[in-house]
Amino acid sequence: MTASSDIDGIGSHDDDIRYLFSYNLQRLAGLSSRIALLGLKPDFDLNTHDWRAMAVLDFLGVAPLHTLAKRAGVQKSQMSRTVSALEERGFIGRETNPEDKRSVNLRLTHAGQKLVRDVLAASRERNRHMLAELTQEERCELMRLMEKVSRGSLAYLRALKGETAPPRRPPPPATIFETEIL
Repeated sequence: MTASSDIDGIGSHDDDIRYLFSYNLQRLAGLSSRIALLGLKPDFDLNTHDWRAMAVLDFLGVAPLHTLAKRAGVQKSQMSRTVSALEERGFIGRETNPEDKRSVNLRLTHAGQKLVRDVLAASRERNRHMLAELTQEERCELMRLMEKVSRGSLAYLRALKGETAPPRRPPPPATIFETEIL
């Protein structure tokens, strides 16, 4: 049995899945989603897909559906359903793409922008609780290490897909975490 402080995320031949980084990351992501949903649904009548679409569209400003889906890390078909529901509720609007009249751009409405501001405030509080065991320095180090792992994971994904160089797409992400992965 390995001590918690000795777990390296890779494990050895006699360790089980609990010692793998990917397993623990998925469990933490699931926990984070469950915590988020407990606040999103009752307080804002949103699910995690709604929130992700609105939050990503907020930092993009204006974007076509395919860009929003890629930056949010979801399939275009899922994003299409999410956007349609948010449009019906008055949170997202569509406008003709001035660069390509055959396509449309998506934009948050004023109501959508206000909702994003409110949910972001609640999200900051949720993250404050989730990271309460860490010092400011540890939180910064965690984010730095997550970015480093994400960069390496993206390079590995590109290699598995046979790609040689990362694609270049504006606008640049604020952190590695919203880099296109699909």
